[in-house]
Amino acid sequence: GDIRFRLVQQVLREGQKRGAARFHVACTDEGGNVELFMQAGFARYGEERVLYRPPDPPLPRPWSDEKAAAARFRQARPIDANALMQLYAAVTPAPVQRLEAFRIPDWERQGSNWRVPRSSMAPILRFADLDGFVQENADGVRLDAFIQTGIAREDQPHYLRPLARADIDLRPLIEFGLGTIAAQVERNGSSHPNHGVLAPVRTYEAPADRRLEESGFGEI
Repeated sequence: GDIRFRLVQQVLREGQKRGAARFHVACTDEGGNVELFMQAGFARYGEERVLYRPPDPPLPRPWSDEKAAAARFRQARPIDANALMQLYAAVTPAPVQRLEAFRIPDWERQGSNWRVPRSSMAPILRFADLDGFVQENADGVRLDAFIQTGIAREDQPHYLRPLARADIDLRPLIEFGLGTIAAQVERNGSSHPNHGVLAPVRTYEAPADRRLEESGFGEI
């Protein structure tokens, strides 16, 4: 215990030397991990389930451009930053928003520079491609949902991160995201084989976890 505490303190000191103003930690709730970090001054602000979809059954077929357009799905753009921030604020409790302290510029970064939304898996996986897609509302003003897909390098699983308003049916969004991963895997061939898909979901984002389970995911 003392060694672990000193290690955490050393990491914090090294980070502060490099100008880090904020630290986020993801850890399993066992072995005294949570108590260790709270002792070091951290505040617990969320719980997350990690779900996994194995390679079998195969990924669903990619959506056609016409089908995606009919469902109002499209790739996220930097100009969506304000609407994405509003979507995040609509589905995230206020205390979590204050602690994560995202800003509009965080949502403007696209592709491999995506820093949002935060999850415990993103720092661990090595991505060959990282993309974000949005679902527009029928009024054309706000965004109803966002999904992030990550194509993993080498022997790691791919990545799916949904974010949607409470009244939105997530099943089409998840199917679209899995189809997008399937299309990228097909294009890249053997360089990015399908080792399954990981999907982290925070507990306050329910029923996203149940919709993922209906799409073949199970908790790990």
